[in-house]
Amino acid sequence: MQVLASLVALVIAWILLLQGVDPVPTWFYVFAWYPTLTLLDGIARRLDGGPSLFARPALAVSLFAWSPVVWLAFEAANFRLGNWYYVFLPAHPVERWAGILLSFATVLPAIVLAERALAAGGVFGRRTHRPLVVRPADLRAAVWVALGAAALVAVWPGVFFPLVWGVGLFLAEPVAYAHAPSLSLVRDLERGDWGRIGRLLLGGLGIGLLWESYNHWAEGSWIYTVPGLERIKLFEMPPLGFLGFPIFALSGWAMYAALCAAGVAVPVGGDRRVVRGRALAAGLAAAAFAVGTLWGMERFTISSTVPRVGDLPGLSAPDVAALDTDGLRTVRQLAAADPASLVHRGVLDSARARATVETARLAVLRGLGAAHARALQELGIRGPCGLAGRNADSLAAALRSGGRRPTPAEVRIWVGAAERRCGIPAAAPHPG
Repeated sequence: MQVLASLVALVIAWILLLQGVDPVPTWFYVFAWYPTLTLLDGIARRLDGGPSLFARPALAVSLFAWSPVVWLAFEAANFRLGNWYYVFLPAHPVERWAGILLSFATVLPAIVLAERALAAGGVFGRRTHRPLVVRPADLRAAVWVALGAAALVAVWPGVFFPLVWGVGLFLAEPVAYAHAPSLSLVRDLERGDWGRIGRLLLGGLGIGLLWESYNHWAEGSWIYTVPGLERIKLFEMPPLGFLGFPIFALSGWAMYAALCAAGVAVPVGGDRRVVRGRALAAGLAAAAFAVGTLWGMERFTISSTVPRVGDLPGLSAPDVAALDTDGLRTVRQLAAADPASLVHRGVLDSARARATVETARLAVLRGLGAAHARALQELGIRGPCGLAGRNADSLAAALRSGGRRPTPAEVRIWVGAAERRCGIPAAAPHPG
């Protein structure tokens, strides 16, 4: 029943997305991922006969609560990296932050449930090899490697950005090894069993594909700006970037294991217990960290909110009301409209109809948004084809000189999308 209900919920989410029923297009990632989690849980239960994750409320709450904190550590690192940014999130900050936290809460449960489902299916059952000999000096070396990698990422982010995905693994695993051996991946290797590591790697790749697939179809989404890899992508991710998901799965597992070792999280297995006073203090610190990082995201990585027709420049309140009456209630609907039809129906005059539709098409281009479309109009760029061929660096400098946010990487994404839309080769100079 659980598997069937999960599949039905997923199908409904897709139908509502395709029909454009709010708020599903904005939060499709959330509407799709929670049924996916219960689907993975149901599959594992059918295969191994064990209890549901949700039958252990303390574990489920712990995983879902610590998951945003773990991912926000990577969001904080992205303030320096600038490898991704977010578009078309809700305008109201309460809804925006709540949706962000609900999205990030799926990360650790996805890693844990994918590994369990693979284990239940007999994947990499017990894979033995020659036991690894681990010395205390090796664990100390792992910490120094992590610190060194973090320093390289901080100083030369454009070169060493891939190292960020392994920092958490090398910092957290020594803690898990010492205090939560049943969750330690190094202990697995010490016992000569690499099955769980193999499942985490494979599961990380699988859920990475799902993460990117769901993100690709959602309007509220992230866009990667990985140096040198902005034009060749599978969904939104450069193909080479998928190699990071297996490593991230190991890091996510190890970071949660370290929290269990510290007595502040409920372990997936083993006999470690939560220390209430310590967990309360850690929870308060985590909440402060989350608020600080979310505030930083507002400044550094949230590029645009869902554009509204009333946000477009040049439209009065009566114009917006007339468009609404004519069935053009969203900027995306307006962007798909024929300007001549607006004139024919008496909604706008010819010049304003063309200008409004071009502005709408600019606003929906790769999550550009109404505020950035207005800023581009102030520079004389009226639509996507006026943006195509522009020099991204100089355009970004012009926009930022007025106190506006877009980075050169964001503007490169916009220009590339405009060139593809207008059929202009990337190397072609702007005509005027």
